Amino acid sequence: MGEIRIKSDQCGVYHLIARVVHRRYLLGEVEREVWVHALHRAACFSGVEVVTYSVLENHAHILVRIDPRARECGDAELVRRFEALYGTSRAGWCNLDARGLEHALAQGETEEAVWLRARLRARMGDVSEFMRTLRQRYTKWYNRTHETAGTLWAERFRSVLVEDTPWLVGLVAAYIDLNPVRAGLASLPEDYRWSGYAEALAGNAGMRESLAWCCPGEGGTNGALARYRLRMLGKGAAAKRDGTGGRVDREALLKAYSEGGELKEHELLQLKAQFLSQGLALGSSEWLREGGGGRALARLPRAPAPAPVEAVETISLCVARRKYRHGGLELPG
Repeated sequence: MGEIRIKSDQCGVYHLIARVVHRRYLLGEVEREVWVHALHRAACFSGVEVVTYSVLENHAHILVRIDPRARECGDAELVRRFEALYGTSRAGWCNLDARGLEHALAQGETEEAVWLRARLRARMGDVSEFMRTLRQRYTKWYNRTHETAGTLWAERFRSVLVEDTPWLVGLVAAYIDLNPVRAGLASLPEDYRWSGYAEALAGNAGMRESLAWCCPGEGGTNGALARYRLRMLGKGAAAKRDGTGGRVDREALLKAYSEGGELKEHELLQLKAQFLSQGLALGSSEWLREGGGGRALARLPRAPAPAPVEAVETISLCVARRKYRHGGLELPG
């Protein structure tokens, strides 16, 4: 039986996780670089906003905002998105390049044009189709480059629906951008090239805007990104650029947590908080009771029958509350 997942029938934020088959360390520097490019191309094609991401040597985390209305686009936008994904190449499923698609759609309501529009729009504004596009396109590149065959990814991707508020989206984003630090691949999140935070600091306007939204306040985008960094590492790390302020004694934190001691938010984020990646949905009690902020929570295709909202709350939100009770950071609601 497949892993249970849920999605919103309206605009929703998702924490997505894809793992390499057998958890093998197959993603070297070149592979991670190509993965980032593939992510942005798939997101542009699907009409998806990437809030942040981190890709490590054997798995990847992505935080995205997906609106089903992204599929409501005209012919010019369809051609632009098609070209963003396929470049100058022909897509095997239709044997057309971007110029050929433009010509076909210009014919109006012919049978071919109607079929092309429906086929393309069906792949947009949907979390399942977005991940299918990303993983399949990347697997084809990987197998061609390494002269291998078969699947690169393990099980179906994992998905957690997140309540779309700055505090909670920022919490999950910070957890994702700290993945390389927790894995020992970098002392500071900005030092790890293959992450949304590093890309935002490098000047990507979309990434900067998405992360800045999570930390509203004075100082514009730069001020918001500074607050985001403090949220990840605390004030000590900001004062010590050599990284020593960002290092934590994980054994000491775990001991303090197990004994009921208080932990600050950035200290909790330095630990592996499973509720941010292993639940079904993460949000306030009220949001979950309303079915995800007044949205209908529907199962993804091929998933088991839906469980009641109360079960969703039990295995996601309540876990979050246990994790945060010592730090005084209980979720609202």
